[in-house]
Amino acid sequence: MALGIQSFFFHCQFLDGLVPDSHIYNKRNSSYAKWKKNQTVMRCFISVIFLSLVFGHNPDAELPNWKQYFRLGAVQTEASSPGLASYLRLNRTTPYIFQDVRFYGHFFKDNQEIRVRQKTSRRFMSFDWLYSFNTLIYEKNTFIDVNLRYHFNQGLGWLISNSALGNMTAELGIAFDNSDYLNTKQKTSYARGGFTADKKMGNYETKIEVDYFHQVSKLVDNTDLSRIQLVAEAQWSIKKRVAFIIGFTEDLLKDESFNIETPSVFLTFAFKRPLNWTF
Repeated sequence: MALGIQSFFFHCQFLDGLVPDSHIYNKRNSSYAKWKKNQTVMRCFISVIFLSLVFGHNPDAELPNWKQYFRLGAVQTEASSPGLASYLRLNRTTPYIFQDVRFYGHFFKDNQEIRVRQKTSRRFMSFDWLYSFNTLIYEKNTFIDVNLRYHFNQGLGWLISNSALGNMTAELGIAFDNSDYLNTKQKTSYARGGFTADKKMGNYETKIEVDYFHQVSKLVDNTDLSRIQLVAEAQWSIKKRVAFIIGFTEDLLKDESFNIETPSVFLTFAFKRPLNWTF
């Protein structure tokens, strides 16, 4: 009887030893298969990165061109006393990529117009007259009760003309924003159309930017946030990198008509220069 009991316990221990060994073997086998799969994915990933770095562009032919711009002057609007106008811009361009960061600031005694904008555009290599873009904007405008507007838009653009004497573009895309970013999560969606044109004539240069946002999302409190944003400038170059600029900015809500007395009119002293950055 004792021998039978010992044989029984020996048999159970023997089987009990086999089960963990089998489990460990299967687990190791599964881990090895996953490891092999990860290695294959990693090799493919490294190959793609390597090929994109080797054949993606020619660094010697596509060195980036950096420029910085500064403006300082006065701004006047019918609704407020004269204020301070400021403008900062950092621009990076290659033959196929355009990157731009801008700061607009109009500071009055009781009101403010502030806009920070970052835009990236990429031209298609096969169709270099066509480009994609995305734009991110933070804006404050107490004249129209916007304490902080978060705005994003993206789409496709058409490079109508591009020369040393001026450029002309047209854009179509989609946009959304939150017009009361600090207090609500409500977002508004738009269809967007844009047009820009600048022309150089000797020491003189003109520029116009028009953006139209048509609200496509549901109206809240029967308020339509469709609008037109206008920027127009005329520049007189005193020296190669120094100029005087006069212009205006205005936001026109739906059903509002343009009034020459309502825009913010500014007169600024401008300076620009290239930067010897290579990264």
